[in-house]
Amino acid sequence: MNSLPQTHPLSALAATLLARTDAPLCPKAPWQPGLLTDMSAGSPNLRALLHLLNDDLDAAHKLVQAHEDDSTANYIHQLVHRREGDWGNTRYWVGMTGAHPFYAELGSTTARERVDSCQRGEPGAAALAWDEMTGLLDWIVREGR
Repeated sequence: MNSLPQTHPLSALAATLLARTDAPLCPKAPWQPGLLTDMSAGSPNLRALLHLLNDDLDAAHKLVQAHEDDSTANYIHQLVHRREGDWGNTRYWVGMTGAHPFYAELGSTTARERVDSCQRGEPGAAALAWDEMTGLLDWIVREGR
């Protein structure tokens, strides 16, 4: 479900991304190159997460690198490295994220356990990662981050 208001300039793009059913755990290229070319609206975190949902890891990475003083940007940073399959860097950014408030919405699984699950390629890891990213999108919209 798209939590962006219909009047938000990025709402239609978010709806397209959220309708996906085939997001890989570790994508090799953007899902739809050029889909997110006009992204002047929204916070850097919102824009980075939309790029991440489009599997554009490079674009997402550039945005979060510029905001390393923000725990939500650091959270997205860990997700970028997780989707790259760069497990050591993922764990580093888990540490840099600290006790992010969104973790409370993920249940009893810790960030490190989710990284381990993805690294092992456990069944359902891609779907859980997708749910985490879309849940974080809802949280960013709800919290105005």
